[in-house]
Amino acid sequence: MRDEIDEQILETLRRDSRTPITELARKVGRSRTAVQARLTKLEQTQQILGYTIKEPSTVETGGLGAIVLISMEIRSKGEAAAREFASMPEVASCLRVIGDHDFALLIKPIEKPRLNFMLEQIYKIDGVKRTETIMVLSKEF
Repeated sequence: MRDEIDEQILETLRRDSRTPITELARKVGRSRTAVQARLTKLEQTQQILGYTIKEPSTVETGGLGAIVLISMEIRSKGEAAAREFASMPEVASCLRVIGDHDFALLIKPIEKPRLNFMLEQIYKIDGVKRTETIMVLSKEF
């Protein structure tokens, strides 16, 4: 179970996953050893699943992210489609959803021509019936 100290550590890492342990320790008022033990525990209990980086190329180029909602013609083709989505480097996440759509793809920030090409590739996947693309304007948090 996470406590206030764990939450402070996680909040700091959400802002910058490369924050040094010594700085984390200073921010939460604990020793470096205690913070390292907490990080290990958070990782082992899968409260932290990994660390990320920000790629300057997508920020500098003004790339756009998107959410692509996908409806399948036949749900049984979903597994094969999901494997194809996983092979696309632009797809940050593939979520299986309930409602009018079967999948929601979270697309990394990319240039418009690349996004257009990627959408064309999605349309060609066997079983894809319909897509709806939502363009991301900004990230609030």
